Amino acid sequence: MLSSHVPLGAALALALATASCAAPTNNEQVAVPAPPVEIDEPLSLSVDALDIRHGSLRIEASMADGSADVSMWLGDSCEKREVGRGIATRSGFAWSLARDEVARAIECNLVVRVRAVDDEGHRVRRTAELSVSVALQSDTADHVRLLRQESEGVSTKLTFLAPQNARRLHVGGSVIGVQTDEEYAGRLPRGAFASIFVVGNDDLARSMLGRRRITLLGEHFLATISVGSMTLDVSEPEPEVPQPIDCSGCEG
Repeated sequence: MLSSHVPLGAALALALATASCAAPTNNEQVAVPAPPVEIDEPLSLSVDALDIRHGSLRIEASMADGSADVSMWLGDSCEKREVGRGIATRSGFAWSLARDEVARAIECNLVVRVRAVDDEGHRVRRTAELSVSVALQSDTADHVRLLRQESEGVSTKLTFLAPQNARRLHVGGSVIGVQTDEEYAGRLPRGAFASIFVVGNDDLARSMLGRRRITLLGEHFLATISVGSMTLDVSEPEPEVPQPIDCSGCEG
């Protein structure tokens, strides 16, 4: 009969090596490295320009201590949703919002988030909130004026003062009927009438982005929007006047 003799020390080392390579049992936990912690900081941001490009609202802004990793979200009063698209550098970004995104921004503002690495190598997330509001401005309206406006939820309440009762407001292809309200009964001078309309923010965004007039009793208004401290200029640009050509040195 053949027999083999294994030294006790070698057998113990082999047993320990085998145990270290075994798969963990249900009672054992595998250590998972924690994700890197992000430091929350405020973002210094300034809106520099608003414009309408290809049916979208274009927002141009400059940042201090920004980065190219930029995202834009609806404000806290709406669902958590990323909106728009654009390009960004460390010092600024240009972002475009579609009509439905503009309508939701009127309801709950916008939040800009930037992810970066600070000078000490820490991961940081910088955030800035941008207030968003819609307004009407007169465009050849002589006898009708906007008395009051209030945005609440998905719509905006517009109150007009006119020399007669108004029944219909034309907004971006939609016809809005007047609301019954006794708020101004007996409070207006003789010959003045208040007409109240509740207009969806989507209709206001469609009118603004399409540069379409809002019409009441044959008089016109334009919808505009403010983002941060900047307001969109919806006035028609002045036509360029051709300059006369100086032909004093021309031959023939």
